[in-house]
Amino acid sequence: MSNVLTTARIVLVSLGLASLLARPAAAQTVDAAVAQLVEEAQAANLELAGAEAGVAQRQAVLDQARARFLPAIDLGLRYSVADGGRQIDIPVGDLLNPVYESLNGLLAANGQPAPFTPIDNTSIPFLREHEQLSAVTLTQPLYDARLGAAARAAEYDYQGSRQGLAAFRVRLRRDVQQAYLRWLATRESKAILEASLEAAQENQRVNESLYKNGRVTRDLVLRAEADVLELQQQIESTGGAERIAVNYVNLLRNAPLDADLPQASVSDGDVARLRDALIRQAGKAARDRGWLQDTAVDRRYELKQIDSGLQAAGAAEDLARAAFKPQLALAVDAGIQGENYGFGSDDRYVLASLVLRFNFYSGGADRASLRQARARTDELQAARALAEQQVRLEVLQAVKDFEVAEASLRTAAKRVEAAEGAFEIARRKRDLGQIPQVEFIDARRAVTSAQLNQRVNRFQALSALAAVEYAVGGPLQGPGAAEAGP
Repeated sequence: MSNVLTTARIVLVSLGLASLLARPAAAQTVDAAVAQLVEEAQAANLELAGAEAGVAQRQAVLDQARARFLPAIDLGLRYSVADGGRQIDIPVGDLLNPVYESLNGLLAANGQPAPFTPIDNTSIPFLREHEQLSAVTLTQPLYDARLGAAARAAEYDYQGSRQGLAAFRVRLRRDVQQAYLRWLATRESKAILEASLEAAQENQRVNESLYKNGRVTRDLVLRAEADVLELQQQIESTGGAERIAVNYVNLLRNAPLDADLPQASVSDGDVARLRDALIRQAGKAARDRGWLQDTAVDRRYELKQIDSGLQAAGAAEDLARAAFKPQLALAVDAGIQGENYGFGSDDRYVLASLVLRFNFYSGGADRASLRQARARTDELQAARALAEQQVRLEVLQAVKDFEVAEASLRTAAKRVEAAEGAFEIARRKRDLGQIPQVEFIDARRAVTSAQLNQRVNRFQALSALAAVEYAVGGPLQGPGAAEAGP
């Protein structure tokens, strides 16, 4: 029984299956694992948090622009102490005292008392020694074309930032999918290489046994040893790539770089299953490239963001034109003023004003601002047209890449089957000493290459499927379905 188990293990090792038997069963499907990672990334990604803060910033700018339509009320309090300054001298005494003296003399001549007393000259300072001014000022724009244009520009800028955030969410989903698939691919490749290493080590042991028994020369032992070292080097390189892939996935979800990732098993059936799921979501039209392109143009948030930018540029043109229009505002001041605080009739005051302002000349700056806004609109229109063409091309490229990967996957499966069959025959011939060592190693390399190629094509197909989903603007809900907002 022990010999049978040993023989079975050698066969499994030779076929590259021992590591697959030793691997624990996956806890979930690849799409379930991806959904978990995407959810974590959507909740914790640092770049996404920065984008959300940018949206909040533009929301605050919009609130500021809208607030300018409302009245502004300011309270101003001032208390002043003055020393020195210019004075106005009024010679009241010099003017009236001679008159008073004449009147007093006439009254005295008639035996009447003299009621007029001399008075001093008066000096009025420009600055009071003590003065206070307490006032509430209300200002209300009555007509200002700049306010409406600025509010519209802020609104479109805010909408553009929301579209940009939604575009980043879709891109993050794709990046997480492809990064996780890259990790799975490197893990599978490492497992195949490790299984091949076991086969190569078994070959080395067989050749050393044959050499000791005088059935082969030492060069075959050395050749087998070199084959083992080559595989060890490839495993080390693949292990480094696997660690980098883990680090990148964890970076996207803002987790410790060395944190474990959810395990998932992947087979060729997963590719067909996920492809069929995407087709069901889109309906029969999913096979129509023209429909996919039109759908992508309607759904891609990058294009919606540019559209918001175009609307903001139009509002910026209105803002530039507003410089040629008058501005009318109402201002009302109410308060108290005087040397002391009081609310008497001499202290209280109310002042209402209508203020009209019209800019007749600014050195050509206003016309330059209008030209700048128009040029910005032309620039965005060209960028919008280019971006639409790029989206259409991206859809075609993604669909073509998936078709090629899916076709290659079918060929890769047949290649693995043929390579494994050829290797099993070569292994038996090697045990009987009927083939040279080079032919056996070539057979082993052929099966390893075929297995690696199959895994690579499998994950390339899944990655291409994720690219198709991204190219059309994220998960589809079927033709005519309601589009979720950002």
